[in-house]
Amino acid sequence: MNLSPAIPPVSVSTGASGTRTPYSEKVPSPAEPSQSGRSWWARLRRNLGRDSVLVAPGLLISVIAMPTLLTLFAISIATAIIWVGVLLLPLTLTIARAFGTLSRGRARAWGVPIAEAAMRPRGRGLRRLLAPTADARAWLDLLFEAVFALPIRIVTFSVSAAWFFGGLGGLSFFLWGRFLPEGGGDTVDWVAAWLTNSPVTDLGFTAEATFQFAAGLILLLTFPFVLHAMALLEIAAIRAALPPVASAAPVPPIATAAPLGHSAETSSTRTSAFAQFAGGQGWFWLASAFVGVVLVAVSWPVTAVLYGVPSIIAMLVAVAQGVALVLAVRWSTAAIGLGLAAQAASILLTADTSGLVRPVTVTSLLALVFLHLLVGLRHRWIHVVVLWSLSALVGVLGLVLPHAGGFAGALSNVITTAAIAAGAGIIGVVGSLFITGRRQLAVERELSAAELAKRQELEERNRIAQELHDVVAHSMSVISVQATTAKYRLPGLDERSLGEFDSMASSARKALTEMRGLLAILRGGHDADLAPQPTVDDVPALGDVTRGSGAAVDLDFPADPVELSPTASLTAFRVVQESLSNALRHAAGAPVTVALAFVGEFVEINVTNGPAEAAAASRTTPQNRLGGGFGLRGMRERVEALGGSLRVGPTTIGGFEVRATLPAD
Repeated sequence: MNLSPAIPPVSVSTGASGTRTPYSEKVPSPAEPSQSGRSWWARLRRNLGRDSVLVAPGLLISVIAMPTLLTLFAISIATAIIWVGVLLLPLTLTIARAFGTLSRGRARAWGVPIAEAAMRPRGRGLRRLLAPTADARAWLDLLFEAVFALPIRIVTFSVSAAWFFGGLGGLSFFLWGRFLPEGGGDTVDWVAAWLTNSPVTDLGFTAEATFQFAAGLILLLTFPFVLHAMALLEIAAIRAALPPVASAAPVPPIATAAPLGHSAETSSTRTSAFAQFAGGQGWFWLASAFVGVVLVAVSWPVTAVLYGVPSIIAMLVAVAQGVALVLAVRWSTAAIGLGLAAQAASILLTADTSGLVRPVTVTSLLALVFLHLLVGLRHRWIHVVVLWSLSALVGVLGLVLPHAGGFAGALSNVITTAAIAAGAGIIGVVGSLFITGRRQLAVERELSAAELAKRQELEERNRIAQELHDVVAHSMSVISVQATTAKYRLPGLDERSLGEFDSMASSARKALTEMRGLLAILRGGHDADLAPQPTVDDVPALGDVTRGSGAAVDLDFPADPVELSPTASLTAFRVVQESLSNALRHAAGAPVTVALAFVGEFVEINVTNGPAEAAAASRTTPQNRLGGGFGLRGMRERVEALGGSLRVGPTTIGGFEVRATLPAD
């Protein structure tokens, strides 16, 4: 019997990180059929189709989404001064939410249990029109769909398409290869010359066709795995950027009056939305990867062309700078080491260049700035101090080394670099403190809301306890007094009648005792009666009490002691108790059979009442059929909470049966 106040349930899910996340509605996880019984080829075909459906349309969606959202957003900002943009910006965010919803839906269809994000209450009038501008999820969807999604989907689609069509082209090369123009040597000729370290010689069309066929076969055989890797890349981006923005810990909603002119949404919800965006790693991974890729694309050609560094070495330095940014999201030590190594390498490689920025190049300065910012945001302030100190030391050492530029310009460059890097580090540390403060504030508000919910629950429990005390306990006390004093008030009763009244008085006193313990628990008292709960071993005594009411009860129990866990033993007793109570109430006079047997690792409890003349006679007279199905519902909840099952229904001979199966352990 559940006497807790009716608090609407909060549906909870597990995010990628393992944290529990409440959603506005319960969205079922995609049905992921078990593949244990499928063959390897069947699983491969299924994954191939699923990955293709995810990757293939992604580029087209982003090609439509990115220019649409960027154009609308640019127009909104440009025309905000004349109020046109104020009205256009909510439309832009609504469209961004639609594209974000589409991406989440595609992820769910692929198999990721990601729920749909809840929209903010829109309110009325102008607030309803401008509601999307206050929705954190809409802004995040706009950022992802307009900036990050297209580069990711270009990579996934291009790699997949190139791999697939490269394989088809290799397999069919013998059909179309003869029509290629002659000259320059074929692929196999260059490969053979490279392997043998000899001049390029023409090996003929047959050798080229064979080589292309083998390469195409390898590409097609590995295509499902490459496609799956690309699908996982897109899914990782979606899971990082598009989860529903919600509280980090589920708090039951509380029906409190909102201030005039404000919606009923609590401020903790708004705070936790910011906290999830700022505190989660998903967006930091995306942002660091995006900045790292852009930095590599800029730093590589600049270092190679302007400073005359060999292309391969310039590429390695640029990649090291970009990878250091990605590592800074989680591994500060590795990021600091790799970033400083890239800075030192850049200084050494550009030492003989005059007339340009020296010793720290512009691209190295940008890499250091972003590295200080990320380390400050994601790690403790001491890491920023160590990074800045070592980077400044590397810059000073760069002044000592011989170089082609003037000392005054180089000193200004080092001072400027150190100052900008320090500013970026300070911004990162302050931002980290701000984010931490907002998260702590959100936690405090959620704890306050939880305490308020507990207080309201306790008040509701006290109200229920008072109702039980005033109504039920009073009635039970009257029954107990009447049954106890019957032999004094009604002289001449026979022994059987006196026994019935004594049994009624005993049952009433026992019910009152249990009622007092229940009231103490409801009121939150710590001095509640802690008497042992009944177990399955008390069922025979329960049967004797039931026989005292005139019912025919047949017990079929094992001769050996019944070994059950405490919870299962209590549940078994309650099932038998409720079943006997229902039999007495709805089929008075019918014989009742209670059987308990072990079936494997489960114990099966069977309570059956059959038709009898007394029961048939009782059906001809009106009965007060109390109860509204709460007993059966309580039995089912108890049994299913233990992982068992309950079956209730009529028998073939006109009786009624309750069959419960419980795990023995």
